[in-house]
Amino acid sequence: MSSTPPATTDSPAPPSAAAVPLPGPVEVSGPSELTAEGPALARLIGFVGLFLLVLGTVVVVATRATGQARLLPEGWGFLFAGLGVAMMLYHAVTDGEQEVRRMYGLLAATLLLVALVAAVLPGAPKGSPDKVIGHYLLPWGLTGGFLALLFAIPFVRHETDELFRSIGLNGILAVGSLLCVGVLVKGVQDPDWLAGTGLALAVLGLSFVAAYLGQVNTDEGAGYTVAFALGAVGAAAALYAAGRAAFPAVLYDGPSVLRNEFQALDVWKVAGRAGVVLAALGLAALGALGKFPVWLRASLAAVGLTTAAVFVLASTKAVLTQPPAPFLVPGGLLIGGIGLAYLVLALGVCSDAQFVTLTRREFSGYFYSPIGYLVLAGMALIHWAGYVMFVNVLSSATMGGREPMPEPIVRNYIFALFPVIGVTVQVAALTMRLFAEEKRSGTLEVLFTAPVNEWVTVASKFIATWTFFMLCWLPVGLFLIALRMEGGAPFDYRPLLGYYVALGATGAAFVAMGLLLSALTNNQIIAAMLTFLGMLGFLLNYFVAAMNVGLNPTLMAFLNKLSYLRLWSTALGGQLPVRDVILWLSLAVFFLFTSVKVLEVRRWR
Repeated sequence: MSSTPPATTDSPAPPSAAAVPLPGPVEVSGPSELTAEGPALARLIGFVGLFLLVLGTVVVVATRATGQARLLPEGWGFLFAGLGVAMMLYHAVTDGEQEVRRMYGLLAATLLLVALVAAVLPGAPKGSPDKVIGHYLLPWGLTGGFLALLFAIPFVRHETDELFRSIGLNGILAVGSLLCVGVLVKGVQDPDWLAGTGLALAVLGLSFVAAYLGQVNTDEGAGYTVAFALGAVGAAAALYAAGRAAFPAVLYDGPSVLRNEFQALDVWKVAGRAGVVLAALGLAALGALGKFPVWLRASLAAVGLTTAAVFVLASTKAVLTQPPAPFLVPGGLLIGGIGLAYLVLALGVCSDAQFVTLTRREFSGYFYSPIGYLVLAGMALIHWAGYVMFVNVLSSATMGGREPMPEPIVRNYIFALFPVIGVTVQVAALTMRLFAEEKRSGTLEVLFTAPVNEWVTVASKFIATWTFFMLCWLPVGLFLIALRMEGGAPFDYRPLLGYYVALGATGAAFVAMGLLLSALTNNQIIAAMLTFLGMLGFLLNYFVAAMNVGLNPTLMAFLNKLSYLRLWSTALGGQLPVRDVILWLSLAVFFLFTSVKVLEVRRWR
């Protein structure tokens, strides 16, 4: 038997399938390819805008220079020019090529030069043969300044060369600083000047400074220094306005104001004076003992001690023998308001506090949503329509030898149908998303897990929405400034200041009501409808009280107090009922308190 294994033969392997050649290299891509949009469309829009701007400018200048109507009316000229500017701004924002951005930077410098020339060019007002410097400042100089700012912002955003960018930023800062400080200096010397030209220039200067702060780092360096300086100037202006309005009157009245009609000391007046002194001393103690920066401690101590010294001195004798000149209206209110605007902008930019951060987040959210732009455009259109109707009423009132419209004429401008419709829809549109959108998207639960108090959350949403609400009513005053400059005839504007106070108080109640209703539902539409019904309820109070249908006098008084139209009418008539203003502010506090409780229940549910 052989031990040799039998020889084996390998069986042929089965033929393998031939590889199928691929048609080409495999390209890995996403679901759809993204192609960068070229600048052709933006440049076409910019070119058409330039044509419309030139056409509108030629129509307006030719009509104003010759005084004769052209083929195109002057109104169409303004419309074409405005549309052209909007199209050119779109081009400036979207096209960042070097030639394009520097062309628009040069345009911004040219417009700024035009504004400067208009500010110093003498002109003759209507009905006066004498020429005055600054006649063309409003509206041409102011318009040129705003357009220069609008075109300068895209230039500094797109510019990559540090030299050109620093030139643009420093130019914006220089113009804004000069306007912000110059307006206050001039306003202290001539408070009545602030009511027209000064207020418009203050808004322009603040816009320039805000544009600068939006392009630089405000956590440190030059940006922080500018924001700090702006806040310091604003705080100083607000304190000056409050002190000049109160201290001379207190020093003139002396201790006699603390006595009643029987020349005996009034207990309540003495208690009020003592409360003011103690509050001032408490402020000084806070500055001395508080853990604040040295400059803030010194400022608080100085303000507190000065206030306490003035009121103590006035309680012993009358220091002033001549009655002080009226200052609160309009100078005090305008200087104080401008100073507070400076201070709020500075705090909003450079403060890291929870309340400020959340308020900044909520306020900027309106500019990232179409709702904010729709509300701004809608309110501007409503104010424009009301202004056109008001001008037509003024024109018809002076035709045919009729008597001029009695003062205050601003009552016929604001107390009308369009503002009522606007505020009713505006509040519902602004407040419907405050908490309902947070609930729908699930971000409210994330906010609840953060170490943030409910009061901070509610107050930040309220302040941001109320600020945007008041911003929408800014064109009301700007239109009247234009009317005073173009009409050539002065009118009593002081009721408008009281109206803005009444508007702020009623607006606070409206926004707080909408905030509460938004916290009660997860649906924005339901929140908007509930807020709309609430606004209609406030509106019906006026009509029910006006019809005098035989209701109980107490109920009639209640309806009148809760009628915002009644408060607006009284303020526009030249009287500001402080108790009614406090009532509306108290109503706002009640709505905010209820909103906080609703959030607390939801947190622990």
